[in-house]
Amino acid sequence: MWSSPCVAGPYHALMTSLRASSGGRVTRLLTIGFASAAAMWVFSYLAMLQPGMVGGEVLFGCSIAALLAGGVIAGRTASSPGTGVVDGVLMGTIVAAINLLLVASLIRSALAGGTTWIVGILLGCVVVATIGACVGGLWGRMQVREHWASLFCWVATALTFFMIVTGGIVTGFESGLAVPDWPNSYGHNMLLYPLSEMVADHSTGIFYEHAHRLTGMFVGLTSITMLCVVWKAATCSIVRWMAVAILVMVIGQGVLGGLRVTGVLTFSQDPSILAPSTGLAIVHGVFAHIVMAVMALTATSVSWRWCDGGPDEGSSSLHRTMTIVLVIALVVQLAIGAAYRHLAGEPMVGPRDGQAMALLMVHVTLAVAVAILAIAVGLQGSSMRGVLRTLGVVLLAVVVLQLLLGVGAVVGVYAPDASLQGTQTPAWAVLLTSMHQANGALLLMAAAVTAGWARHLRERA
Repeated sequence: MWSSPCVAGPYHALMTSLRASSGGRVTRLLTIGFASAAAMWVFSYLAMLQPGMVGGEVLFGCSIAALLAGGVIAGRTASSPGTGVVDGVLMGTIVAAINLLLVASLIRSALAGGTTWIVGILLGCVVVATIGACVGGLWGRMQVREHWASLFCWVATALTFFMIVTGGIVTGFESGLAVPDWPNSYGHNMLLYPLSEMVADHSTGIFYEHAHRLTGMFVGLTSITMLCVVWKAATCSIVRWMAVAILVMVIGQGVLGGLRVTGVLTFSQDPSILAPSTGLAIVHGVFAHIVMAVMALTATSVSWRWCDGGPDEGSSSLHRTMTIVLVIALVVQLAIGAAYRHLAGEPMVGPRDGQAMALLMVHVTLAVAVAILAIAVGLQGSSMRGVLRTLGVVLLAVVVLQLLLGVGAVVGVYAPDASLQGTQTPAWAVLLTSMHQANGALLLMAAAVTAGWARHLRERA
């Protein structure tokens, strides 16, 4: 399925090709740069959630520390201390270019000197990364044991996971329609929507929705770069076309998200034209999990271990069949959960509506069956050797956590509290439901990677 063309050719030739490209300077700097930018976005998102003056300053400090750490890694993985400094400048430039997706909003912000702030932030990225590279060069060279193309794909996967988390928060706070138009945001170009308006009042939900849109654009940029990286590094045609498929899927995911808001392709904010779609919201949510799983499969398919072999033993036909069934069952389960969550958030429905309750009962019942299947697959894998053993343990841990989060999510939604009636969903309940949704994405990813490895090891044997 994923590995047939690669299995047909000699593994030695594949490994030689991968190792020749593994030290590629461009791929290495892109990986470190995108990883640093992603970490900065995560910390900045948390800081703008208004955790308090001290907490916000600490989180913004963490974003700078993430960039500094990226510079250190760039310096330590450079071929020499001299090139390490240049690598720091280049890596900082990559981060600055990515962060332009966010800081461009300062042009029309109420903050005085917005353009000056933009230039200062972008130059600051380069300076901090360069300082980190200098420190890394003095620290000593670091050997990386994984293919940089695989690491880049894992960065893309992690960023997609972050996008799923922000999407879950949007759904939890029922902010999916907080920004009524698309691809604009309140008539502004999405990248130029003023940051001051975005963070002015969190109760409007604009921050959650617009931050999710910006994160989606970051994922789109990452997918384009990932296609270039994988196309250069992989010799297996299926892996290359998986990267193409990912880009198409991400573009389609963005269109689904936009049409969920407007219902039609239009720049208008006129409510008489717009037709928000709950059905598209459900598809949009589930499809993101599938995109993340395919990204993880691609990352695995260009890793050293996938191509190099090792002491792994091939799985049985029963184990391979069960992994595929598990993946299908998880997609169905995620769809039902998404349908319930979006339907329960409808103003005229609510979580205690009969139709919503029926979906919840189906979701809970199926959860028991899926959990049993996942545990069985995990136990089978944990009794094997090598990567299947590791994946088996991961499956067991993630499914147990998913069950616990599921119980917490139900309690968070249905816990009786009259004081909350008619008000915004409490933050702790949104946190639990969003964690349950996000962990579902991790469970699907683990199951998909397990299915891919089981098939690959069998064909290789």
